[in-house]
Amino acid sequence: MKVVTAQEMRKIDKICSEQFGIPPSILMERAGLSVVLAIEQDLGDITNSSFLVLCGPGNNGGDGFVVARDLLEYTDYVTTVLVADETKLSVESAENLARLRAIGADVRKLGSDVTVGELADLVKASDVVVDALLGVGIKGEVRDPIAEVIKLVNLYATYVVSVDIPSGLETDTGEVLGIAIKADMTVTFGLPKPCHLLYPGRELCGKLKVASIGIPRFLRESKQISRQIITKQAVRKTLPGRVRDSHKGSYGKVLVIAGSKDYPGAAVLTSIAALRTGCGYLQLLTCSPVDKIAIAREPGIVVKAVDHEHFTKEDAQIALKMMESADAIVIGPGMTCNDDTQGFFEQVMANLTKPTVVDADGLNCLAHNLEILEKVSVPLVLTPHPGEFARLVGKDITQVRYNYELSEGFANEYNVVVVLKSATTIISTVEGTFFNLTGNTSLSKAGAGDVLAGMIAGIAAQGIDMKEASICAVYLHGLAAEHYNSKEGTMLTSELLDLIPSAIKEVES
Repeated sequence: MKVVTAQEMRKIDKICSEQFGIPPSILMERAGLSVVLAIEQDLGDITNSSFLVLCGPGNNGGDGFVVARDLLEYTDYVTTVLVADETKLSVESAENLARLRAIGADVRKLGSDVTVGELADLVKASDVVVDALLGVGIKGEVRDPIAEVIKLVNLYATYVVSVDIPSGLETDTGEVLGIAIKADMTVTFGLPKPCHLLYPGRELCGKLKVASIGIPRFLRESKQISRQIITKQAVRKTLPGRVRDSHKGSYGKVLVIAGSKDYPGAAVLTSIAALRTGCGYLQLLTCSPVDKIAIAREPGIVVKAVDHEHFTKEDAQIALKMMESADAIVIGPGMTCNDDTQGFFEQVMANLTKPTVVDADGLNCLAHNLEILEKVSVPLVLTPHPGEFARLVGKDITQVRYNYELSEGFANEYNVVVVLKSATTIISTVEGTFFNLTGNTSLSKAGAGDVLAGMIAGIAAQGIDMKEASICAVYLHGLAAEHYNSKEGTMLTSELLDLIPSAIKEVES
């Protein structure tokens, strides 16, 4: 499913009106009705429920007037409060306010018909509060009286439904503009927006429903919209299949270059993750004593160890020789980043011949010399968490977290795939950006990223290009964590490895 920014959504609305003769009034009518239908679907019988509809100054408020009018087809208990200057309403909003009054609805203005204290009592007394205060056009921090109204809703409301976006969210970033509604459900129109996917906005949206309101399908699926959500259906189409008449060579060979005396576990996690995703042959180039730990955990790993505690520049020739028989490579997990490993890393990177995933200490080495990317001619995936990406781009971590525009710029500048890991992982490529919504806090543990790196390479080795392998692996990685059936957060990283097969099975079925 495609994802649009506020500007892209405005452009779509304009095209609907100017090229296809679908006026804003029709879209507003269908938007309001879709909210009511979503409420009914979520709550069931609403004939005895009481509603408070809060309407702001923009078209979001106009949607709210339609919601109130349609709710009156179900129940008599609907109160609408206008939190805006009525003289400044848009034409469509003013028309729908007039229609609402024409049927004798209970419409009040904050300040003249109802005080803030009385509004608090209305919020407390209502079964459902509908938030139609602010939409995608909000600029700057939320000011009173709307800020005061939002505070009341967050304090006293039993169940909140937001129209399009929770009021107070910045549409394109998910950031809170001073204060924002905490919704139980958000009904958005046509397509989701970044604020529905990126924290803190994603958490404030509650359950997200995307309603079709008459925007032509080819507009919603336009190739000009370069961002989208990863879906199970898309992953299912991409996952490599299995053939009965096959052998280990049929499913690709992965070379993992990882580990050191100080960090032995990362190499093991990466290697087993690649095997769990179906690759047929796994070679691990590591340092002593990681080789013994790896074989003890999984005898199927083919290990070669250099005879010192971390990689040195002299070891690069061994890596380049092993690379010849590989289909995909991972370099970096647990490798450390000192002068010796820096020299090793740069020599290997300058001579890459196979698709490669750079993770963990590989990224730390890369941050010291980004120019090495100019020497790489093979498909490359970088898998930074926000701290690692901050080092790569020379910015503060607060500037890179969920910054899809920054990751898009990096991906385009260096012709790489950037997998920016977080609660919503963002995959940026030269062809577009993909948001992943699977996963939970069980992944907030050391080693989870090493597992992901191995999964990407394991899928890529089976003949899947690096972009698609990254999309599949990120989705499955999160889904595997969701399959853990004990208390969230208590999962061991090693247990994540054993949940990969069930995640793959769910997608395939």
